[in-house]
Amino acid sequence: MVAVPDTATEVAWEPCARARWEALFRAAGKSSLEQAWAYGQAVESEHGLTVERGLVAAGGEPLALVQSFCRHRALVRFTRVMRGPVWLIDPLQDPRASQVCAAVADHYRRRRFGDFLLWLAELPQDARSDAMLRALGLRPVVTGYSSVWLDLDPPLETLRAKLHGKWRNALQQAEKSGITVEAVDHPRRLNQMLLLYDRFRRKKRFLGPNGDFIAALARADRDAVIALTARRDRDLVAGVILVRHGAAATYLASWTSDAGRAGQAHNLLLWRGIETLKADDCRWLDLGGVNTESQPGIARFKLGLGGDVFTLAGTYL
Repeated sequence: MVAVPDTATEVAWEPCARARWEALFRAAGKSSLEQAWAYGQAVESEHGLTVERGLVAAGGEPLALVQSFCRHRALVRFTRVMRGPVWLIDPLQDPRASQVCAAVADHYRRRRFGDFLLWLAELPQDARSDAMLRALGLRPVVTGYSSVWLDLDPPLETLRAKLHGKWRNALQQAEKSGITVEAVDHPRRLNQMLLLYDRFRRKKRFLGPNGDFIAALARADRDAVIALTARRDRDLVAGVILVRHGAAATYLASWTSDAGRAGQAHNLLLWRGIETLKADDCRWLDLGGVNTESQPGIARFKLGLGGDVFTLAGTYL
């Protein structure tokens, strides 16, 4: 007989110390980088926003974690929740999920007139998710965000077999090309890598975190940042940055040169990153967003890993 959650128990918001946050964050399994404690510290230091974190619980049972970013402008308080909450229950199966969402909305909109909440909820694009958020008086303002989850539990041999044929062939080419991969484990070398990344980002004019933000993430939790570079004939030709958060990780940033692109360095770097994550008992890899319309080449590269595409309900106000 399956136990039914007691929906009569009051769902309440409470503060959460870092040690407990990190333990619950890992227990959640899949989690977003934007809800990680270190990410909040980086946003605070680089963007000057106020970070607030809370645990939503019922009768002492943790249900969800929420991290928000707030800015005051005159009499207006603007709060943004990105890819939250981190669910400790199934939001589409547990009836208390609607109470969790109500607690989040009430917490950020009840203070006074002039409080606004912009919320990219960690809820799937589904009629039930939309109904749950609309019931709180929220309305969609931005369409759903999509990415790919790669399950890292299977053996490496299985993960490699699931790669799309072109992706696997490119990896084999890179492995035979003489490219060497190195882990960046010193702040000075990380800064050098980030300078190359920023130069590449400006040249290609793509949106993404800048080098200063990634450096702030590394200061907040150095062990969380996995930075890998590729060399060919002693020259740096490409790099990738993955960030661990709880039992998951996110493919955050990358750069390449013409030589790196010709040698399929990115395939080798990301595969080495997957090997590193598995060695650290990381269970999930979020490939950091896919957009087949604006970035079809990058989307094909990420989809080639054979993960599962997901789309969130969208941003609500």
